[in-house]
Amino acid sequence: MSKRPDNSDQIFWGLFLLAAGTFLLLSRLHVVDFSWTMRRYWPLIVVIAGASHMFHRKTIWWGLSIMAIGAWLQMVTLHLYGFTYQSSWPFLLVILGGGIILRSIADAARRRDAEGGERHV
Repeated sequence: MSKRPDNSDQIFWGLFLLAAGTFLLLSRLHVVDFSWTMRRYWPLIVVIAGASHMFHRKTIWWGLSIMAIGAWLQMVTLHLYGFTYQSSWPFLLVILGGGIILRSIADAARRRDAEGGERHV
């Protein structure tokens, strides 16, 4: 039986570009002004890019890393908790380091489960 290709990533990015183009067109036609929104919430594009990787098992950790960076950028842009680029970059390192540790623990547990399953067969 042949395996069908997974087009979810293409559909996701197609819908994203369709929405982005619609918003930008409405802004250019002076129907709606998105400039204030874009200046404050542009890091959400990075979060969305990370979310697109969540649909593929092989890139889920990469997606989480991109989403963490996007969330940090959003916090800095909005100055949540007084964050600035200068004062909060160690927080980003803590988040990324914690993610690397979690990934190694999860991979070790998955390998251990796979080896355990082979013994009982």
